[in-house]
Amino acid sequence: MSIIDTLSAGFATVARKLWLLILPVALDLFLWFGPKLSIAPVIERMVTTFRSAMESMTPAVGVDANYTQVFETMVDGLQTVVSRANLLALLAWNSMGIPSIAGARPINPATDRIITVPGYGQMVLLQALIMLVGLFLACLFWGMLAQAVRGEQFDLAKLLGRTPAYWVYFLVIMIPLGIVLVAIVSFSFLVGPLAPFIWVAILWTLFLVSFVPQAITLAEEKPLRALLASLTIVRRNFWSALGLVLLTGVIGQGLGLVWQRLMTSTVGMAIAILANAFIGTGLSAAMFVFFRERLARLQEAAKELRSV
Repeated sequence: MSIIDTLSAGFATVARKLWLLILPVALDLFLWFGPKLSIAPVIERMVTTFRSAMESMTPAVGVDANYTQVFETMVDGLQTVVSRANLLALLAWNSMGIPSIAGARPINPATDRIITVPGYGQMVLLQALIMLVGLFLACLFWGMLAQAVRGEQFDLAKLLGRTPAYWVYFLVIMIPLGIVLVAIVSFSFLVGPLAPFIWVAILWTLFLVSFVPQAITLAEEKPLRALLASLTIVRRNFWSALGLVLLTGVIGQGLGLVWQRLMTSTVGMAIAILANAFIGTGLSAAMFVFFRERLARLQEAAKELRSV
C-alpha cells in the first residue's frame, strides 16, 4: 500500500466505525465545558524571580540594555500565553495521544470556571497525575483503533481488561526514555554549536519508536518486543514510514491552525471539535493500517524463509 492508500484506508476505517470518535469528542467536550486548571500564580512567581535575577545581574556584569528589553518582551509574551493555558490539556498528550483541539483554547476568566494552582510543587505533581491519566485514556483510544483495524466488533469488556496492561507497558518504555531525553536536552544547552545535532538525534529517536503504540495494542507485544517491532518496521520501510509520519504531522498541525480560527464562536467550536476528531482519528488509524500491513509482509517473508 502506498502512503495515500494507507491514509485512505485509515479514514475509511473511521467512516465505517464512527464509534471511534466517542473518546476524542468526549475529551474535547470536557476540556470545553469543564473546569479549567490555571497555573497563572506559579508563572507570575517564576517571572518575578527571573526579573529580580536580571535586575541584580545588570550592574554586576553589564548586561546590554537591548538584551534586557528583548528578555522582558519574551517573558511578557510567555507569561500571557502560559497564564491562560489550561493544564488539563495535557490529558490529550498532544499529537501522540487522543486527537484534541479544545485544550488549545485560552482560558477566559469572564466565562470559565477556573481552579488555580498556587505552588510549584503542586503544579509538578498535577502535571504528572494528569499525564498518567491522559496516557491511560490514550491506551483506551489506541485499543479501540486496534480492534477496528483488526476488523473486530467493539468489545468494551476486552478493551477495559487489556488497557491496564497497555498502560503499564507504555510506562515501562516511556519513563526511562523520558529520563534519557530530558538529560540529553539539558546537556544540549551546554554544548553550544553542537546542540542542533543533539536535537536531530532526539527527533531520530522519536521517529524510531513511532510505532510502539501499534506494536503494544495491535500486535499486543510486551515492551522490549514492541520497541524491536517499531525499529524493524521503520528500518525495513524507512522512506514510506518517514513519509507517513511527516505527512500525518503536517496535516494535523496545519489543520490545527484552521480549527483554532473556528474556535471563536460556539458553532465554530463544535465544528472544530467534530472535524478534528474525525481527521485526527483517521490519521491515527492510518498509522495502525501501515503497521498491520507492513508487519504482515514481514511475517510472510519470515514464513517463506523458514519453509525453504
